[in-house]
Amino acid sequence: MINLNLFKSKKSYFHTLSFTWKNTLFSLLLFVTPFILLLIFLNFSLARIIKHQSFNQLATIVEENTKIINLALNDREMDFRSYRQVEITSLKELDQLRPTLEQIIRSKPWYDLFFISNLDGLIVFSTEPSLFNKSVASRPYFLASRQGQFYNSGIFYSDLLNRPTLVLSQPLHNRLGEIIGVLAVCLNLQYFYNLLFDLRIGETSELFLVNESGLLLSPTKLGGRPLLDYGFDKKEGNPHLGEKGVVIHIDYRGQKVLCAYQRIPRTNMFLVSEVDLKEAILPVRRANRIIVFIFIIFFFILAGISIFHSQRTTSLIHKLTDNLRLALDEAEKKSQELDALNIELARKVKETQSLAEELRLSKEYILQLIDSLSPGVIGLDIQGRITHVNRSFREIFNLPEISIGESFFYSIPWFNDKELELAFENTILTGKPQQIARKTLTNYPEEFFRFSLFPIFNGQNQIQGVSLLVENITEKEKLQQKLAEYEKLSALSQLALGAAHEINNPLQGISSYLEMLAERTEDEKEKEEINLVLENVTRISETIRGLLNFARPSPPQFTKINLNLLIEETLSFLSHQPIFRKVKITKTLAPSLPLITADLNQIRQVLTNIFINAAQAMPDGGELKVVTSKIKFRDYVQIEIADTGCGIPPENLNKIFDPFFTTKKSQGTGLGLSISLSYIRNHGGEISVQSTVGQGTTFSIILPIRQAGRGTFQEGEIIS
Repeated sequence: MINLNLFKSKKSYFHTLSFTWKNTLFSLLLFVTPFILLLIFLNFSLARIIKHQSFNQLATIVEENTKIINLALNDREMDFRSYRQVEITSLKELDQLRPTLEQIIRSKPWYDLFFISNLDGLIVFSTEPSLFNKSVASRPYFLASRQGQFYNSGIFYSDLLNRPTLVLSQPLHNRLGEIIGVLAVCLNLQYFYNLLFDLRIGETSELFLVNESGLLLSPTKLGGRPLLDYGFDKKEGNPHLGEKGVVIHIDYRGQKVLCAYQRIPRTNMFLVSEVDLKEAILPVRRANRIIVFIFIIFFFILAGISIFHSQRTTSLIHKLTDNLRLALDEAEKKSQELDALNIELARKVKETQSLAEELRLSKEYILQLIDSLSPGVIGLDIQGRITHVNRSFREIFNLPEISIGESFFYSIPWFNDKELELAFENTILTGKPQQIARKTLTNYPEEFFRFSLFPIFNGQNQIQGVSLLVENITEKEKLQQKLAEYEKLSALSQLALGAAHEINNPLQGISSYLEMLAERTEDEKEKEEINLVLENVTRISETIRGLLNFARPSPPQFTKINLNLLIEETLSFLSHQPIFRKVKITKTLAPSLPLITADLNQIRQVLTNIFINAAQAMPDGGELKVVTSKIKFRDYVQIEIADTGCGIPPENLNKIFDPFFTTKKSQGTGLGLSISLSYIRNHGGEISVQSTVGQGTTFSIILPIRQAGRGTFQEGEIIS
């Protein structure tokens, strides 16, 4: 509570001069403190910004000059490489080259001089007479180029020329391509230095070259001597480390500088750009002076305002004190009324909390009930936003995290489906359940789902959302497909057995009679016609045999076989057939492929069928690739057979294993791949195919290594 006596006994206090000055000082402190903090912040920020800009300018200078120097060196190197072969047979004919080399020196200012040494390192030719008969046998550029390498020496002090130089060298070949000596050129360093350009960011800015040790390779604007001075103070060490960088260090003059450097590619030279630190941060000092001047002006203005404000505030507080006393009396009455309201409000809050707890428990029970359902359930509002997802839905689609409130059709990509959106819209519009009995999704192309949509109504019988139930019916669909396939194969087997018995016996009689007629007749044309009929009878007989093998396959006789040898033998036998004459056979057989337990005849028949199909797909020639391998972490082996033939159209790809399906018209029965599939399944294996029209087809066969507990097993390895 505020003591009212304080206001009654201290009225004169608010009119004293002391209080006015205290209020003035407090106001000044209140206004000036943020300004001082702003000054410190601006000073710090400006220093960082200006230093960063200086670093960027220096780095830009270095980067642009590095590109120029690298481009110039590349041009010089490419130009110099063009002289590596000459139309002479030995160094005795060097006088023929003198006019050419001297013309190059006169026409190309970037070259200083040429010289040629023999393979012993003795200079036998030079456009600089003082170099004649001097030895370069110990020079790194001579040793490298004598071994056939191109060499860039970088800038160094030459005791032969008594001056800094940069040497490019390469082996000299005669017209026969033999190395007969070393050709070297010294670049004009003044021309090289003129490539550097300075953006002139200050009076102390300079641009120069150093080597990996920091030794100056070019003159500096402020007096650095090439190959004598270092670009840094030796007390602090070489700052030019790595490929490039931006640092602050003490230079060769003992001045603290901002420095950017970068290595010139494929050389031991660094390009360095520097400016004195004092000059770089000079704008910061100027800005500080301006800010301080502004601060002084504002200080006097704020002092006058504070004095006026303090006097006015003292008068206002006096008036407010009287009003506050009246307000306190009124507030005491209101406080008593408020206490009564608080008691009633506390009772209502307690009742509300109790109801909220009951609602929470009811909601948790309903959500747990929905989570316990085996179908996937997801709740959507009328805009298609997700309101709830049960555990089964997350497990079906492997979605551990689903954000509530996001759009169902756009947040989960594979539900962005027109049919599903249309069913959702119809449920909202009609208020009646909708169902999609069988559907695949883009991310689950081999699985089938049933979608059921039910409207959700509020208390006013208005639709407020949709409940979507999802069931995975893949296993049911596969079971139905298998049952249909078994029924078809069963009927086909019965038909095949009946047809084979009814046709085979008369066919044998016809074949025998035709063979007898062919032996008796002397007419060649008649014999040719009989043989044509015999060929058709044989073809019918082969079709009947295929039907019998398909309808009544014999049980496999398992034995250990060497799959690589079986493939070798099968290809060796087939390669002599006419259809394989234009086919290139490539084999990549795993040398450590384990022996497998299998029926030799059935696997050989599968390989033969696929090899022949591949050759027939390449009538104009192509490549047949066979690859064997052991499947990692599984007791299976794999055979891949790929051809570069015409390929299989997508609409036929799912039919090629169906009995009697063929695209060869009169050349096939359509049973080869059906029987092959049956044989591979007898072994507990898998066979699959991938094909692209116009590019080729690849069959992949997977077989188990062992057939434990299956069929008849014979000891011993089958080689052939």
